[in-house]
Amino acid sequence: MSIRQQLTVAVLGSALAGLLAPVAAAADAPAVSDDAVASKPAHTREVWVNFGGFSRHFAGNKDYNETNRGLGLEYRHNAEWSAMAGSYYNSVRRYTTYAAVTYQPFELYSVRVGASLGVMDGYPAMARGGRFFAALPMATYEGKRFGINIAIIPSMPKVDGAVVLQLKMRAY
Repeated sequence: MSIRQQLTVAVLGSALAGLLAPVAAAADAPAVSDDAVASKPAHTREVWVNFGGFSRHFAGNKDYNETNRGLGLEYRHNAEWSAMAGSYYNSVRRYTTYAAVTYQPFELYSVRVGASLGVMDGYPAMARGGRFFAALPMATYEGKRFGINIAIIPSMPKVDGAVVLQLKMRAY
């Protein structure tokens, strides 16, 4: 990872840490019980660590890297809103840093459904590898300790679409 990318992750992490300050103040709040996992109350505040994930491209005949190792943080403000930031080794074998806000107003069988809007970099076909905005449909399942985010990247000119599975573990 380049120094620029490390600094970007550090800045994004610091910004996310600022968002997490209210969580530290609520450290004495009771933990989420197993009964409440499927339907989280509106006041749920959680911190998740994202470990990168896997992608499966619709154009399977190309030599994409589909094991996307990375590290990120996600702060779930309530059942509908979350913020995330991190870095991963992307499908075209470059490092990507990202920051996004996710809104998931719908729930279907314990899966939150909505969209994520953010900024990312590291894809030569988009902004010559520089920063660009992205909006993706996003579904999330969160158990007591582990969860997954599933995003769909639509196929566009210069972009082969994919389904992305991001693994995460609850830190708080």
